[in-house]
Formats: sequence, C-alpha cells, structure tokens
Amino acid sequence: MKSFKLYRFYLLTVIFSGLFLSSCNKTDETGNTNFKYLINNEHKFDITAQNTKTKLLTFQSIYPETALFGTKVASDVEVHKITYKTNFKSENIQVSGLVCLPKTAGDYPILCFQNGTNTENSLAPTENPTDELFSILESVASMGFIVVIPDYIGFGASSKLTHPYLHAESSTQSILDIIRAVKEFGSEDKIVAKPTNDLFIFGYSQGGWATLQLQKTIEKNYSSEFKLIASSCGAGPYSIEYMSAYITSRANYPMPYFLAYLINSYISIGLINNPLTDIFQAKYAAKIPGLFDGKHSGGSINSELSDSMAELLTPEYLNQYATNTKFTNLRSVFQANSVSAWNITTPLKLYHCGNDEYIPVSLSQKMFQDFKAAGVPDSLIQIKIIPGYDHSTGVVPVGLSTILWFLSLKK
Repeated sequence: MKSFKLYRFYLLTVIFSGLFLSSCNKTDETGNTNFKYLINNEHKFDITAQNTKTKLLTFQSIYPETALFGTKVASDVEVHKITYKTNFKSENIQVSGLVCLPKTAGDYPILCFQNGTNTENSLAPTENPTDELFSILESVASMGFIVVIPDYIGFGASSKLTHPYLHAESSTQSILDIIRAVKEFGSEDKIVAKPTNDLFIFGYSQGGWATLQLQKTIEKNYSSEFKLIASSCGAGPYSIEYMSAYITSRANYPMPYFLAYLINSYISIGLINNPLTDIFQAKYAAKIPGLFDGKHSGGSINSELSDSMAELLTPEYLNQYATNTKFTNLRSVFQANSVSAWNITTPLKLYHCGNDEYIPVSLSQKMFQDFKAAGVPDSLIQIKIIPGYDHSTGVVPVGLSTILWFLSLKK
C-alpha cells in the first residue's frame, strides 16, 4: 500500500510538472493603483484546455472516480501571482497569492484553497506554483472556477514577517482580503473571467482550521458580501487545546515541530508572555527561534528536536498545563484561536483520513458532534473518514472528493 501511494505521488508530480513546463510565461503586469486591495499582478503561465484533458486521462487511471473531470474542462487557464493589501497587528502590509482564471469570457464562482502547514519560503504557493497539489487546483479553473490560493502572512510578498501560525484573526483577514483583491482584479477590462459573489472554500491541515475559521467569520459578519456555497475542511487542528492535550498525552509524537511552530509564533507576535523555556527543555528552547527562519523544512526542524515528549517538554508543561497559573495566558490564547461549533448556514464536510497520527481523527469527530449539539441538521453537515491514508498522503484524495462535491453544487 505504501509503495502504491508513493507511485501515485510521483506519477502525479510528473504529470502536472509536464503540464506547466510546457506552458510557462513570465510577463509582468501592474495593477490599478486606485484599487483598495489589489496592488499588482505577475502573469506566471498559461495552461491549455487540451493539456489539461490529456493529463487528466492519466489522472483518471489512478483515481477512476474523477472521470467526470475531463468532461468539465472547458477553458484554457491563466495563472497569476497577485500582491494585495491586508492588515496585521494594526498595520497595513503587502501579501500575495495565486489566482487562476479561465480564459473563456464569463461569470465564475471563486474557489479559495487554504494550504497546510509549511515552514519554507520556497514552498509558498506563489514561489512553488507547480507543486503537485497546487497544480491540481490550478487546473480546476479550467472547469469553471476562479481558483485562489493565498500564501498566508509570512510567505511570498511578506516573507520577511514571522508567519502567525494558527492565529485566527490575521489568517481570516488575509484570506478575506485576497478574495476582495481578486474581485478588483476581475473588474479590469483585460480579464475576461468575472468573479461572482458565489464562494467555495477548502483547506487541509492548517488550511482546514483556516477554512473553518473563515466560514464562521463570513457567516457571522460578512454574509451580505460573500455568498458561501460550500465549505470543505480536511484534518484541521480545530481545537488547539485538544491538540495540546493529545500531543502531551503521548510518550512520542512524530511531528514535534508543530508545537514548536505554534508557541514560537505566539511569542513572536506578542500573544503570550511565556518564554520558550516554560514549555520546552532548555537545550531545545535555545534552538527553536533559529529553526523557523523560512529556510528549514519541517523534517529538518524535527531532526533538531525530539519526538519524546518527556525529553522535549518541561515537566511543568507536561503535568501542570491545565492547572498552573503560569499557563493561564497560554490556555486563553489556545482557546481564543480554536474554532467552536455554531449553528452553520453553509453546507460543510469534515474530512479526515483514518491513519492520521499527526492530527487525530477524534478531533474531527468531536467537531462533528459539537456541530450536531449546536443544532446543525444532517442536510448541512457530514463527516467523511477516508480509510487507508495518513495525514501526509490524505490531501489528494480529500481534494479530489472536495472538487467532485463542488462541481455537483456549481451552477
């Protein structure tokens, strides 16, 4: 099973790398300076409909359930990097993301994808647009969507800033603002694909958490501005408190950099006052700030830490997190940046893969039960557990299932 998954991964990489290498275009263009959000754009490359159809035939041989995709391809696609304005810590900053537009004139819904945890500047969507997953999503624009992939604050145009990892307010704000910038971009005469108010949102891992935060913010505050059609959230750390308890309850946790990323980020952006040595043993606390410099991969950071929780974390944090007043502020910040259930008005699917050891299936199951307790009917929420995949290998099958669902809802 593992070898077959690796085969699929590498085959898909070859498929989509070939698609983009054959259609690269690096023309630079400048946006309208009178826009409120959009600053400028850079045309990255085009994708022909014929190339997409050809590649999808091979794709279909790996995932037969995607046979519908080829019949939906109707347009060439142009892929752009846009730079836009958002607000972070009461300051205006410039951030970036990918925008993929059909080249056939018409009105199109927006599909906004939030990617998973990343520590490397070179792997941000605008820096690595031929990544396997991004490539699949970019091709979805040929099926009648305007596809948007934010970089997040701390990557792309804002790479000099610390990424505010799992910070709800700034994450949601930057995503809302890229959608607004895309609407401004679509108003330009040279752009023939015009965005409608219809919005589909999808994310995996960190992106699953960000997508659910986004759905809640739109439904509570911006329902008149954005017409949410559907929301797909995969394997998100929705409750940060739950994740902390899960990690510290295990003798070994295979992704220690997740917790280091989170705590270092919250300290860096001024959310918590605890020094790293309150949570991490001194020899690891000394290393952590230098590891999150945008150049280290998650794997390389893990190799500098320890997957033994007793070795990595202080006894106080392991044993007294819930009761020690030293962690009162930290508990409050964890809670404030978690997503609590509410009575949703947009159809939502919670996806999780059965073999996920990084973010437990039980977290999505708890989220589902919390939504049901909040009064959400079966017609608006589903949970889908996909067997045979883990956290890393699950994003593609979750993505394919999501695209099929979105296509079924698209007008």
